[in-house]
Amino acid sequence: MERKARHAVTPLDRPLRLVPRVRNYDWGTLDFIPRLCGREPTGSPEAELWFGGHPDAPADVFLASGEAGSIPLDRLIAERRVDVLGRGADLPFLTKILSAGRPLSIQAHPSREQAARGFAAQSTGGTRPGGAPGSYRDPNHKPELLYALTPFSALSGFRPPMEAAGLLGALGLEELEPHVRRLESEGAAAYRPLLEALRWLGGTNMAARAIDAARRAADNADPERRDAMQWIDRNAAFHPEDPLVIAPLILRLVHLEPGQALFTGPGVPHSYLEGSGVEVMANSDNVLRLGLTSKRVDAGELLDILVYEAARDTNLKPEVEELAWGSRSSFTPPVDDFRLEVLNMTGSSPAPLADDHGVRIVLALEGEVEVLNAAGAERLLPGQAALLSASAAAVTATGTGTVALTMPNRRET
Repeated sequence: MERKARHAVTPLDRPLRLVPRVRNYDWGTLDFIPRLCGREPTGSPEAELWFGGHPDAPADVFLASGEAGSIPLDRLIAERRVDVLGRGADLPFLTKILSAGRPLSIQAHPSREQAARGFAAQSTGGTRPGGAPGSYRDPNHKPELLYALTPFSALSGFRPPMEAAGLLGALGLEELEPHVRRLESEGAAAYRPLLEALRWLGGTNMAARAIDAARRAADNADPERRDAMQWIDRNAAFHPEDPLVIAPLILRLVHLEPGQALFTGPGVPHSYLEGSGVEVMANSDNVLRLGLTSKRVDAGELLDILVYEAARDTNLKPEVEELAWGSRSSFTPPVDDFRLEVLNMTGSSPAPLADDHGVRIVLALEGEVEVLNAAGAERLLPGQAALLSASAAAVTATGTGTVALTMPNRRET
């Protein structure tokens, strides 16, 4: 009770140090996150740092300078909602550092309406046909933005049907030929029956034959085809019996350079393959998996929520501004949960940190910066972050370095 009372009177109008939770998923890398944070690797994979208030792994907020007076962010929001969020009902986004050393599962996320319906059905003891118990962790959608810090590869959305037909046909597998013809004649409508068929081929030797065929097809192929075929081999190193190793022939293969970003909306099948970056998403942990995973697969449910159309260009182009203190690259996705600004500061003058957007999280990526206002300051090194509550006004960043600033994609009025 004493701790609660102390928190209740602590002003939240200064920048507050935010310490993330580490997620040691087996697909993580050994060294990127420790190196970014300036510490020695632990010997275990470190896949994600969570800077947010999701109850699965809430970050700790330090309400005073140093290491005293910490409280999980979700609890702080519950106790001081208006001070932290302003007019918001909950923190709408989750900021992460993500580092993938090997491919993640083929997955998708529901829309807000689908998530609310599925979560409500589970809460009353039911599931949709084909849905595994516990498929929905919360009633929210989970659009995502990935900002690359290293070269980054991903699968995102369906390829144009004729392109997928050509790649699948190059394998020369008899069981895929009907689906090649359907892609040629029916277009994107053929994707669902193709994925349904792949679900039931796991007990055959189809995956092994696809791997051998992909290796042969990569020889003397054009660079784009060779790239897709080689990712089949990479998937097979971890899931050699899963027919979804051929996913790179069906889904669009995306390569990002540092500073580029990818947006993934509801119902888009995707997989992060390799690389490290800042990931920003709606505050949700709803993940439906189709394959290439040792975790629970929600194939029937996932097939029901997918958007069966060829992917548009989902690389998110920034608005870049050259300013007195350096440059700002603004990535604005088509959702109101979040936007991301990357500020490259030269040290010439203070950079303002978007007071009119309410609650914000500022994460240092390079150099050394100080985040401050009249109420206080926090010095940040790479991998460190600060919470800027809705009541923290006139916050600026000084120093030489790069920070990522996450905020709701709306302005406070």
